[in-house]
Amino acid sequence: MKFLKYLLKNQWPFWLGGFFVGLAEIIYYYRYDSFIVVTTGFAQMFAVSEEYLFGIDWVGRLYQPGIHWVIIGALLGARLVVIAEGESRAWVHYHWRMLMLSFIGGMLFSFGTRIAGGCTTHHFIGGIPAMSIASWVVLLTGIPFAFLAFKISLVFGMGGYFRHQETRETACRYAEHPDHPHPGYQPDYQPWRDPLRIILNLFLLTFLLVPLYFALFTEEIFGAASDIGWQEVTWLMIAGLLMGFGIGKCGFGTECAVMAPESAFTKADFYRRNGVPMATYTMFRGMLPLQGFMVAIVMFNLFILGSWLLNVGSVPNAAGEEGLYWGHILGGPLLAMGAVFMIGCEVRTYARLGMGYATALAALPGFYIGYLPYTFYYEQIDKVVFGEGLTEFITIPEWAAYTLGGTEYIWAIGYSLLLIGLLVFSFEYGRRFLKTTLPNLVRRNTDQLVYEACDKS
Repeated sequence: MKFLKYLLKNQWPFWLGGFFVGLAEIIYYYRYDSFIVVTTGFAQMFAVSEEYLFGIDWVGRLYQPGIHWVIIGALLGARLVVIAEGESRAWVHYHWRMLMLSFIGGMLFSFGTRIAGGCTTHHFIGGIPAMSIASWVVLLTGIPFAFLAFKISLVFGMGGYFRHQETRETACRYAEHPDHPHPGYQPDYQPWRDPLRIILNLFLLTFLLVPLYFALFTEEIFGAASDIGWQEVTWLMIAGLLMGFGIGKCGFGTECAVMAPESAFTKADFYRRNGVPMATYTMFRGMLPLQGFMVAIVMFNLFILGSWLLNVGSVPNAAGEEGLYWGHILGGPLLAMGAVFMIGCEVRTYARLGMGYATALAALPGFYIGYLPYTFYYEQIDKVVFGEGLTEFITIPEWAAYTLGGTEYIWAIGYSLLLIGLLVFSFEYGRRFLKTTLPNLVRRNTDQLVYEACDKS
């Protein structure tokens, strides 16, 4: 009981949050033979308010008004973290430039999801376990632009805001430390008196409550409880709850994970000169975000592989009719830049909404605006980004078996072994860099690991 209380009250290491994310994907796949998809559901929820409050169809002309119970579950799961820890993150004060970057990030990200055929969760946590060629292309094309967005943020002097998670205890302890700037910690800040925050919270409540009303008390929108049944609602909510709770307990995000390996080629002085906390640099160099990322990916990949080999499930398609389109190449950079500007990919932004982060609130209207170019001109855009496939192969094993010989099954097993190798590497590299033991790496949360390592250096 004491250990459970400790887990609920304190933040977790990335790997444990990744376990919850992987478990959410497995539960969803077991039921629906697919990975979790969220961005279209986001658009459908915007469409409800459009139609029933404002009588317009800017998003609704393409996306049927509806509710996505996984999104509701993710926000609720993150809110449960706030309750368990006794701490909302509304206390974190953001400079208006950081909020503007988050708003722009929301626009870039949501438009990127339309031309990339999904968000980073779709491609990284779903597509990579499903061995998708397109998902790897989205990841690899996005990495340089993630660093570009990071650099732009530093030019605007926002480096101090980049950290995996905020806790008041840590912020108070290190607020004056020269190596760990914490501009978000302002003891006199009163979020309930911040007019911008009040407006953004009203926007969030409208986004959530209008679809919830129609989903619970009518049959007029897609996904209404009376339409799909409470069993389906429960199943979707459980997946969302696990994902939101896991992300909220550790700050799990795809953008941190894919940027972590590149930090090995960046000097600490670059971070220090640009006002980025040394704790963030140490977190990256310790591969801690990558550990959570790889735990989720390996778990889900092995479940997909086992289901496929036993002929009780299929390999989900993350690409479309063809295995790769120009949209994947063009959309990857937009997703990467948007995720960095928001300080979180899409599902991490859901969790940050549930926890009260102002950057997530600022990103929400940006998401809506980012959908509009696509919904207004989707026919013209689709001709460019999805008009011609670049390969017929959907998965890497499919391509390898055709090109190099062997069977898809053998290549799929080899692919899984490679993912397991990356998982082992992330833990071993992190253990060595942080100069700690494997039990400590597994037991201690991110703040405990990185600040201890910083104090030793």
